[in-house]
Amino acid sequence: MTDGIRPNDPSSLRAVIAPGDLTASQIEDVRMVAQFVRRSHPVVITRLRNRIELLVTSRGRSDDRLGPHERLQGPASRDETIRVVVACSFHPYTDDLGTFPPETGPVFVRVRVAGRRLPPTEPPLRTIGPPDAPIPVTEAEGWVRAALGDRWADYAYEYGDGREPTASAAAFRFGVILDRTAAPMLAPDNFDWSRIDGPTENGVRKLAASAGNAVLQQYLSEFGPYAATSRYLDPSTTPDGRWRVRVDSRNADPGTLDTFTALANRLRIRGVVDTRFVPLSLDLEGRTANLVYQLTGSPALYDAHVPIPTEPELRVPPTDRTWGEQYGYYPPVIPLTAEQWASGLCAFWTEMVAYGRIGDVRAPWAGRG
Repeated sequence: MTDGIRPNDPSSLRAVIAPGDLTASQIEDVRMVAQFVRRSHPVVITRLRNRIELLVTSRGRSDDRLGPHERLQGPASRDETIRVVVACSFHPYTDDLGTFPPETGPVFVRVRVAGRRLPPTEPPLRTIGPPDAPIPVTEAEGWVRAALGDRWADYAYEYGDGREPTASAAAFRFGVILDRTAAPMLAPDNFDWSRIDGPTENGVRKLAASAGNAVLQQYLSEFGPYAATSRYLDPSTTPDGRWRVRVDSRNADPGTLDTFTALANRLRIRGVVDTRFVPLSLDLEGRTANLVYQLTGSPALYDAHVPIPTEPELRVPPTDRTWGEQYGYYPPVIPLTAEQWASGLCAFWTEMVAYGRIGDVRAPWAGRG
């Protein structure tokens, strides 16, 4: 039985599609920029795509990386004094960020596009400092479409910056999800964009599908820019993709409820401790909580006793107990908010799980209660 504690409103954690899709003339401009980039950098583009596919299909086990001198970069299509630089990276444990079909093995590929004020004769590796040359969104998207190719770019999104949708900027962030075979996927409808690179201030914009991809165009027209997850939602998760954790604080010390709530909310986030970590219940008796969890791939249950400090105790170091007895770990700073304490404890547990476990293994005959 729960005591009414609920996770933070998921609507604040899931980005919505931003208004301001490109106009027909802007889409044509994107096509022209992509054509210009493909014509100017065919060898680099081929090598970039091959390396993305290799790293995705090998689950990051390939040692073959693109060097800085091999990055996709060059003069902007309409201004030779601006150098456009494209950089790709990968987000680990993408399947913790939303609900995906079983055995998909998704990988989120970041594609960042930056504009720099450099003359054509400037060495290509001089990219020190932040981007300083605003470029149109059509320029940035054209470079992304050229880099990824239509097959991947049709499924890509632009996300997370502080500008108005479709406005010019010196830096843009795009991303596409590829499965374990490097086939592109739409993001699930409960994908947590805020965990990629921080909060998405203006939402997420789905890139338009190319003219030749009628099937995807039809899907986007009928169902929108996300993949529906209701058919394969994990029963141990909520519709917003978080863990279902049974929480009980009926016998709690009232002074611990705020910190206990912060910990319960933190534990509901998938992958916050470890991608294998599945919390099942969190019960508070007095000032000590009992956490029951499993590790994916093992039937064993684990019990961990967790001290729950009061908010006044988060403001001063302990005097009559050890740091571990009061906080569950050694915080690097004092004072702490309840959320900072919960975040630090989960980070400490990440290392514990990586090298062993938290708490003790429950005896098989002890049951699941």
